[in-house]
Amino acid sequence: MAKNEESNIKNSVKSLMWCDEVVVADTGSSDRTKEIAQDLGAKIIQVPFTGFGQTRNSVLEKIDADWIICFDADEVCTKELAAELKKEISEDKFQAFQAPRQTFLLGRVIKHSGWSPDIRHPVAFRKDNARYSQRNVHESLIVNGKIKTLKNSFLHYSNKNLSSYITKSLRYAELGARELVQNKNKKITKSTALIHGFLRFLRHYIFKLGFLDGWPGLIIAVTSSYGTFIKYTLAIEYQKEVEKG
Repeated sequence: MAKNEESNIKNSVKSLMWCDEVVVADTGSSDRTKEIAQDLGAKIIQVPFTGFGQTRNSVLEKIDADWIICFDADEVCTKELAAELKKEISEDKFQAFQAPRQTFLLGRVIKHSGWSPDIRHPVAFRKDNARYSQRNVHESLIVNGKIKTLKNSFLHYSNKNLSSYITKSLRYAELGARELVQNKNKKITKSTALIHGFLRFLRHYIFKLGFLDGWPGLIIAVTSSYGTFIKYTLAIEYQKEVEKG
């Protein structure tokens, strides 16, 4: 799934050329994402973005395959992980496979800060045995069957610069705020926003040893804290709109 990823899409697609088909689901790019992917031989499909979980499921419905190998446009499947995936899939003992993710920020590998170790939702799964949750952000893959964690990692170049990282954080905050408001039994207050924002900083910088990541670790803690505070602040505003009808 991709939108305006012209700086990342080439490496992502090339790392998956061992698959029978590479599909790029574009959600409205205005840059050269589609052209670059198409030139490499990828199939392009257009899908409207309706939240991460729902959009991912809509992409699955458009793909005819027994197995789905799923990476984001800013992720690169290493040769070692590709070999491990091919071997495990051929043995047909599991319905899904997850792998550790190695994330970079400001050109540096993040080893702590809650970003490492990082096992995200499976990178490979039988299509008939899995669907994503309907969450707007931080969706999960619900698998009917056994999941194995692989040894080799993949690379995550989620932020080409600090500006893109902050922009993405605020976008997630808005999506998260709307999801919070859907829970009508949960009253959100200014105190909720302050407490959650402060606890988020402590989590990343102290409890998850973010201070060991130096300057990037401090940036992660502060940005995550701010994003969490904004998420709850926006939720208060959206909550009022819902109450007014």
